[in-house]
Amino acid sequence: MQQQRPAPRLRLALEQIGAWVLDQPAAPPLNGQCCDRLRPKQIQRELLQSLETSGLEITALVEWRWDAQQGHAKGWLWQAGALQRFRWMRHSGQLTLHEQLRCINTAPLHALR
Repeated sequence: MQQQRPAPRLRLALEQIGAWVLDQPAAPPLNGQCCDRLRPKQIQRELLQSLETSGLEITALVEWRWDAQQGHAKGWLWQAGALQRFRWMRHSGQLTLHEQLRCINTAPLHALR
């Protein structure tokens, strides 16, 4: 079976499109940025499930990033009056927490008479 070659005009158009595509700059890596492209929904669901099953009290994600090259998520979470830095390894489920700031509720100040 003989392969047909494209018409000369079509061939020229395909060559120009190919040259244009190859001439475009590559997208910069997303390392270090904080955007939704670095926080995929599936990863977020798995992370929230892991936080829930780890036995932690009520937690809230403050900010987090997904590193696809390292296979981990890291960021900040709020748990039981403390702001904590966390790192979660997706494949092993390992979660490490480092307390950064603890907030304590105290009675309001009373003026002395």
